[in-house]
Amino acid sequence: MASALIDTNLFLLLVVGATDKKYIAIHKRTRTFTERDFDELLSLLDNFDALWITAHCLAEVSNLLKQTNRNQARELLTTLSVISRELRESHITKADIFSSRNYLKLGVADTGFVQKSKRVSCSFTTDHDLYQTISNLGGKVINFNHVRARYLYP
Repeated sequence: MASALIDTNLFLLLVVGATDKKYIAIHKRTRTFTERDFDELLSLLDNFDALWITAHCLAEVSNLLKQTNRNQARELLTTLSVISRELRESHITKADIFSSRNYLKLGVADTGFVQKSKRVSCSFTTDHDLYQTISNLGGKVINFNHVRARYLYP
C-alpha cells in the first residue's frame, strides 16, 4: 500500500483549498500558494492509498488556521475535522524526538516528521531543510516547490 506523509504547509493548503479555493489567496498562511497548487497537490496525493500526518503537524495546522477572521476560522476548523477523519495520524514520542540528532536543527514538529518519513512511501514538504534531511537519510521526499517551479517558471 502506497502511503504519503504531508507537512504542515501543504496540509494547510489542503484544508484551506478544500474549504474554498478563493481562501488560498487571502489566508495569511497560504497566500504564497495558488489555486493551481491546490489542484496539483490533490493530483499528486491521489496516487497514494493512505495519507499520514503527524500529531505535531496537526496541532500546528489547527493553530495556524485560526489566523483569520472568526467566521472563516470556524469554517476552516470544520473542514480540518472532516478531512482529518480520512487521514492516518502518527504519534512520535518525545523521547524519540529529543534523542534524535535532528532535533536541535529542526525542532519538535519537523523531527517528528523526519521520524515518520522513514515509514511511508513518500513525504511531501515545502521546507528545504526538511527536504534535505529526509533526502540525505535516503528517504523518498518531494519538495513541492520543485513541482510548482515547473509551471510557475516554464
